[in-house]
Amino acid sequence: MCILSKLFSKKAIFRPLFIYLAVSILVCMCVPAGAAPITATISTSPADGQYKTAGEYEQEGMALMAGRDWSGLVALTSEGLDIYPDEAELMCLKAYALRKTGHYQEAVDLLNVAIPLDPRPARFANRGYALLAMGKTDEALADADQAILLNTSYSSGHGLKAETLLAMGNFTGALQETEAALALDPGAAHYWHVKGKVLAGLGDCPGAISSLEHSISLNNEYDLPWPGLPNATVDLAQVKSTCGIPEASPAPTQAALPVMLTIAAAGIVLGMKRT
Repeated sequence: MCILSKLFSKKAIFRPLFIYLAVSILVCMCVPAGAAPITATISTSPADGQYKTAGEYEQEGMALMAGRDWSGLVALTSEGLDIYPDEAELMCLKAYALRKTGHYQEAVDLLNVAIPLDPRPARFANRGYALLAMGKTDEALADADQAILLNTSYSSGHGLKAETLLAMGNFTGALQETEAALALDPGAAHYWHVKGKVLAGLGDCPGAISSLEHSISLNNEYDLPWPGLPNATVDLAQVKSTCGIPEASPAPTQAALPVMLTIAAAGIVLGMKRT
């Protein structure tokens, strides 16, 4: 302590340095030699309270959405929203999964919260399809228009508007919006499917059949906007039936040809005997 007293007796300009040295000496005297560093007690394990970031939840959610794992997506986003209750993207992902499982009003309620937080075009299209599934065409049309207003190059906004106008019986407007969606995304089986339905409504049987067949050739298993909608194959059969076009009979297989020839020969022989 005598050394410390001498240090403190120096001029005031050196006193901060002396105080630092003194405190350091005292700390070293108090800490055991074998003590572990303080940082060793900090864990990065999720089990110890370190959670995934909102971005990590969103990335996992996108992967589940791509795999059409709707129940997994609902569970994941619910977990994420417990930690990040104001994360609009997690709300949107959960609402998407709810719509795909037929929980339309729950999806709308969730998007009603998400949209004021982050009003992106995808939020309006997501809510618009849920509203359309419930038959609320005026509200769905308003969401489609808002999505297009925010981004005229967003094909889903035009696709939603086309389906809404189709449901309202406005085939001319629906065709215009379908063409706009296809101009932005010509490889989308969904838009060719919608175009086929619109052309059928306009009475253009050849155009409707051509569009539906093209949709099927692109992807007949594409993800429909909500459950219970008929796919393009079902709609194609309906259009052909309405237009009076019979289904093509399957070509005979090689195994069936000998039987058919035998029946034909027997018919010829019987005909010759009768004459």
